[in-house]
Amino acid sequence: MRWLCLAVVVGLVVAPGGRAAAAEFDHYLLALSWTPAWCHFEGAARGDARCDPGADTGWMVHGLWPQHARGWPEYCATTARDPSRGQTAAMVDIMGSAGLAWHQWRKHGRCSGLTAQAYFAQTRAALVRVTLPEVGAGAATAQDIADAVRAANPGIGADGLVVTCRQGRLAEVRICLTPTLDPRPCGADVRARACSGPLEVTPRP
Repeated sequence: MRWLCLAVVVGLVVAPGGRAAAAEFDHYLLALSWTPAWCHFEGAARGDARCDPGADTGWMVHGLWPQHARGWPEYCATTARDPSRGQTAAMVDIMGSAGLAWHQWRKHGRCSGLTAQAYFAQTRAALVRVTLPEVGAGAATAQDIADAVRAANPGIGADGLVVTCRQGRLAEVRICLTPTLDPRPCGADVRARACSGPLEVTPRP
C-alpha cells in the first residue's frame, strides 16, 4: 500500500518521460538581478553590451518563478506553444536578452499554466508592481538592501523578500507574490537561500 500511495503522488507531478507536468502552484517568486554583479562575474568577459562603460545598467528581471508551498516545479510538460523570436525579443528591455527570456520560459514559464505571451505579460506586470530603489555602490549589508526595497514598497512584509549574494556581492532581490501578484510571505525554502551580513554592491558600468 505504501508503494501504491507513492506511485500515485509521483504520478500527480511527473509527466511521461520524467518531466514535471504544468499544474497549479502556490505563489510566484520574482527574481530581480543586480546586473553589475553579473557583469563582474561573467557578463563583461562575454562582451555583453549591458556591461559596457556608461551602460548604467542596474536592476533587471531574472525571472518569474512558480513556487509550491515547499519547493518549485521546473521544465514542466505543457501543451502551450513555445514563444516566437519576436516574443522573446520583446522582453529584452526588462530581462536584458532574448536568450534569457527563452530560458526562463523553458524552465519556469512552462510550469505556469499560461501561454508564452501571457507568461511574459505576467512577468512584466509583476515588475510594474515593484518599485526598485537605487542602491549605492560599495559596502552595505543584506539588511540594508532589504530595508531599502521594503521602504519603497510598504506592502512587502518582513518575510516577503530575500536578498541573495554571490561571493560576497549583492546578486538578487527575490520577492514573493501571490498568483494575482500581491506581496506575500516567503516560505522557509526561499528564506534559506538568503544571505546575511556584509556585502559589496558592485557599481554600475
